Amino acid sequence: MILSNIRIEKRNDYSFLICDLDSKNFSEKTIWFSVPSEYSYMLTPNLYDPFLVALLFPAMDCGEEIIIKGNVSKKIYKNINSYVQKILITYASYLKKINIEIQGYDTVNNKDKKLIGTGFSAGVDSFSTFYDHYVLEDDSEYKINTLFFFNVGSHGKFSNSNTQKRFNERYNYLKSFPKEIGIPYIPVDSNIHHFHEKYGHMKTSCITLVAAILVFQSVLSKYYVSNAFSYYEEKKFAMEQFDFSMAEFCEFYLLPLLSPDGLEIISDGAQYSRTEKTETISNYKYTQQYLNVCVAHPNEYVTVKNCSCCSKCLRTLMALDSMDKLNEFSNVFDLDVYKKNAFKYKCLQRLEYTKNGFAKDNVDYARKNNKHIPSFFVSFIVCSPYIICSFIKNILRKALGNRNYAYIKSKIKR
Repeated sequence: MILSNIRIEKRNDYSFLICDLDSKNFSEKTIWFSVPSEYSYMLTPNLYDPFLVALLFPAMDCGEEIIIKGNVSKKIYKNINSYVQKILITYASYLKKINIEIQGYDTVNNKDKKLIGTGFSAGVDSFSTFYDHYVLEDDSEYKINTLFFFNVGSHGKFSNSNTQKRFNERYNYLKSFPKEIGIPYIPVDSNIHHFHEKYGHMKTSCITLVAAILVFQSVLSKYYVSNAFSYYEEKKFAMEQFDFSMAEFCEFYLLPLLSPDGLEIISDGAQYSRTEKTETISNYKYTQQYLNVCVAHPNEYVTVKNCSCCSKCLRTLMALDSMDKLNEFSNVFDLDVYKKNAFKYKCLQRLEYTKNGFAKDNVDYARKNNKHIPSFFVSFIVCSPYIICSFIKNILRKALGNRNYAYIKSKIKR
């Protein structure tokens, strides 16, 4: 896997940080990131760091060495060889340690790095980070002054034409909030999730995100990555995340290893449980106007608004229900839809209490606020059809394989 000819190209109103790729396992000839041209000065054209990090997992999966005809950050190169590859192999045992060949080292010589960034998707985690480090923060060296919106996997598969539509419409739906408070909101497009498509977003989200952040290391001094798990949940449930969710398995110690000199990439939010985050931001007026947590139909093109019945919508609404604040969020959720699904969802949370950190958090929070939670027996009776269907689906998926199962499922839906 040979990376060469790093450069910035301008196409219409966008600037691309791009390099050539020669690989026996991928047909793509380039790997790139793009921003509106007004932000082209933020790109870092002298370091291959984002491309190295982006391709590390796929290269280790294929057993293909990486040859870079250019320079990388010394700290990132050393850490990848000494620690990161071993972490990834521990996380996904089918990966293989590979050789990485480079021409040399380089750094970013910008003494005026003043941008402090975070990603903003208007979810509970990102709103919590924003609230802590913008609304409550007075120290200019720690206060967020730039927001990013990345297209590196969370909006769907690269090959699905609806993914680009979802990215564009989600950005357009949310951009009025940063504009109203007066800070930049930068959309960052890329093709790196093409190389991760077989894994799914959750499996490699941590390194695809870091790759995108490294594109801007010439201007960033700090970047807050909004974490989903609390420290307690990470300790209790991380062992269940093998080869499933990289962020929840190793984000705490992976991010510092992939932070180059001069840029601190910080895992933020683990100091709170999810219900604590929800409670903290629930009185912030912009949360009541813009909160967006929906994960319904990730590979289909649907409205960008909250569906009010997917797992994350229900998780959030259950917490708001426990604090008697549903009505304050009637502009962003359909409360009638929630009420139709609330009892069954609470039963599911009760059944998953010992297996799922978010379920435990929500049930404990409801009980703390003297809200009724169905008993285990009632929950089992209510959810037994769901449990049986899930059991059958898992058997079929294992027997047919994920691709054949998805194909048959799509035909049945039609």
